[in-house]
Amino acid sequence: MTDLLPIIEELADAPDDAARAQWLLSTPLAVLLRDQVEIRRLLAEAGFHEGLAYFEAEIAALSAVRGRDGLAPFTVRMLREHARIGVQVIARGGAGEGGGDVPN
Repeated sequence: MTDLLPIIEELADAPDDAARAQWLLSTPLAVLLRDQVEIRRLLAEAGFHEGLAYFEAEIAALSAVRGRDGLAPFTVRMLREHARIGVQVIARGGAGEGGGDVPN
């Protein structure tokens, strides 16, 4: 038994980067924001650099001052989308860090 919430335990127990990527993509953004210290630690300990980059981009987007259109600055949105694409590829079992395989 740990002191982690069950949803965070799922990340801690993830067997590989694909499972961690799927967790990141499906976990509510409120959980990412609320438990960011623990999530950041777990991703760093796992050496999941792409996931950590995506996580940091999501936190930046959630924390950014929004413009009159209600959106985060363009650069923040593009950084988040770029990081999300990388994590989506990993979640589908595609290329991981340093991998050259790109799905069609």
